[in-house]
Amino acid sequence: MSVCIPTYNGERFLAEAISSVLLQTYPAIELIIADDGSTDGTIAIACLFRENAPVNIRLIVQENQGIADNCNAGISQANGKYIKFVFQDDLLTSDCIEKMVDVAEQDPQIGLVFSRREMVFDDGAENDPNLRMVYENFRDLQRGWSNLKPLQWGRELLADSQLFEHPINKIGEPTTVLLRQEVCDRVGGFDPHLNQLVDLDLWWRIFAVAKVGFIDETLSYFRLHDRQKTCQNMREGTDTDLAFFEKVCFADEYQFLSPAHRIRSLLIYTTILNHELRGGEPSKLEASRRLRRVRRSLAEKWLGLSNLKETDLINLAAIRQILGNGELCDP
Repeated sequence: MSVCIPTYNGERFLAEAISSVLLQTYPAIELIIADDGSTDGTIAIACLFRENAPVNIRLIVQENQGIADNCNAGISQANGKYIKFVFQDDLLTSDCIEKMVDVAEQDPQIGLVFSRREMVFDDGAENDPNLRMVYENFRDLQRGWSNLKPLQWGRELLADSQLFEHPINKIGEPTTVLLRQEVCDRVGGFDPHLNQLVDLDLWWRIFAVAKVGFIDETLSYFRLHDRQKTCQNMREGTDTDLAFFEKVCFADEYQFLSPAHRIRSLLIYTTILNHELRGGEPSKLEASRRLRRVRRSLAEKWLGLSNLKETDLINLAAIRQILGNGELCDP
């Protein structure tokens, strides 16, 4: 079992995260700490544990690349049959890995195992309105599925009528998930081009090729605090899912989704773009460029038109009406 802890300026909680790994009842563990250019005491804490821990701890240090690249660095160094992520501010129950491995070992076609997780506030964080909103809206993710089973093909979940309903990430954060390394290598790791829903993008790609196991009990704790990436994105106005929905709409690797789901993603994508049009000039210019791409793609690929000029691009409202009336065929 390879446990990966991606870190970046995580001195505040890192020792607790590492300790929750060292207290696991599952014995065969290697711990990989992948640091993304921390400037605080993160590396010193990691080195202290490496010198004194009873398990093999490896420390990877790189220049700041972002969370997706940092997670992928941990994956690239993993020797285990399974990979278990623990983010630097999260915690595992002591039997988390043992129970997840027990499920994964039931069927070699299982590529992902997840469980319920509990959200907990850091001291004083419950007073932050953004974090309160996250807690209220994302605490019971698994309830979003129509027919979640202890074991099923991922494609069953991808076909769920509730797939795009809130919350869209019905699996959870990487700390809630165990991955089979062979499957992770097959579909590729986390996509560094995405700003939000980086984890969901990987979960869905795994769903397309593997079975999924679910454990209906809390096996991890997701800590809410003001330095979280999600909270920072909210404050900076960068908490947009635009790149994710664009990928689902247009990327060839998402052909495993049904036409209805890709159309649904397209409507969400264009709704976000229309909202961007009401922003500042840089936002408007980029949104306009993306909307022209949407219209051209719809006209050329889905409505059978070709050789379009800029002035020929179809009115987006008309296209959305066609989509809404269900008159569009399989793309």
